[in-house]
Amino acid sequence: MKATYQTQQRRTLLDFFECGSGHEYTIEEIIAGLGENAPGKSTVYRLVKKLEEEGTLRRITREGTNKAVYQLSGADCCAEHLHIKCVDCGLLVHLDHAAQDELARTTGFVIDDNRSMLYGKCARCARRAR
Repeated sequence: MKATYQTQQRRTLLDFFECGSGHEYTIEEIIAGLGENAPGKSTVYRLVKKLEEEGTLRRITREGTNKAVYQLSGADCCAEHLHIKCVDCGLLVHLDHAAQDELARTTGFVIDDNRSMLYGKCARCARRAR
């Protein structure tokens, strides 16, 4: 296994994602979120691409756009379960295995949980829309 060199910029980017675990960000949102600690835009692109290739970050296309957004991967974040995403506020909910098992039991489908996202409105946004 190839050793990963830990630069300050890489650590800053990882800290940003760890603090916002469960959220997804465009490159522009990452840079804005890092504020004065942000490395240059090309460095952020390069680091994000490398972290995605390593499996540390997950690349998703933002609903209704062709914008790539990135989210921290890992056992607590996205591995081996389905997701529900609010189309208004972007809230991402990770469904537990019981929900996935029930869906498989009632439909007979074997779900690809690395590629499954259900869209709707969270309770708060649904109340606000009424």
